[in-house]
Amino acid sequence: MELRDVRRLTGVEITPYDISGGSPGQHLGLPSATATLIVDLADGLVLGTEGRSETDTFRCCLAGMHLRPVTIHHDGSQVGVQVSLSPAAVRALFGLPVGELANGTSELAQIDTDIARRLHDQLAQAHPDDRAAVCAGALVDIASDAAPFDDAHAAWEYLARRRGDVTVAELVEQSGWSARYLTRLFTAEFGIGPKQAARLMRFDAARAGLEAGRAAVDVAADCGYADQSHMSREFTDLTGLSPRSLLRRRAEEFG
Repeated sequence: MELRDVRRLTGVEITPYDISGGSPGQHLGLPSATATLIVDLADGLVLGTEGRSETDTFRCCLAGMHLRPVTIHHDGSQVGVQVSLSPAAVRALFGLPVGELANGTSELAQIDTDIARRLHDQLAQAHPDDRAAVCAGALVDIASDAAPFDDAHAAWEYLARRRGDVTVAELVEQSGWSARYLTRLFTAEFGIGPKQAARLMRFDAARAGLEAGRAAVDVAADCGYADQSHMSREFTDLTGLSPRSLLRRRAEEFG
């Protein structure tokens, strides 16, 4: 389910999941140009990050944009709701810039105890078939009408409309700001610079194209990569896997 232009909740995508009977394992939480809210309805969401042997367990977590994958550990069963959030939606729901969440994951209760409790309680009580609608209703009730910081979000929206196929020089020209001002403003709001944001947007678009079955060479050209090899290098750097290996792994994880 996707919410668009509902009390500033532009670009909110809600995905309930209820997986059981599988083998214990891990799956990848991929880098993306969105923040992620996950409400776990089982025994807690167990997350690990690159370079750390320790894991953290969350009941209701909010993660900012990141340039490396996270690992989600499970015992073969996973129940909950995942919500992809645009930067404007993070502002509307939680009253903070997504940049405050950059490269990290927080227990939502540490940000807003009431919102965390309301979301978890309403989703736990909902029938599995109704969880997307219940989540959507809860988010609409929570959302503020406060407008995001216009200059930074205007730059973000320009990048998003082009799916990241924009150079920093072009963004500077379009904005009318200096490169220094643009980068400072952008990074303060989103936690990453314009070049990194464009990189994540291109990756999102390329992954969607490949998962839809399009030829890699066509996807690379359409998403602004120099060539297919360039796209492959970007996938490997962002995920640790080539495009083909990533698609195969995700097919195994999600059937």
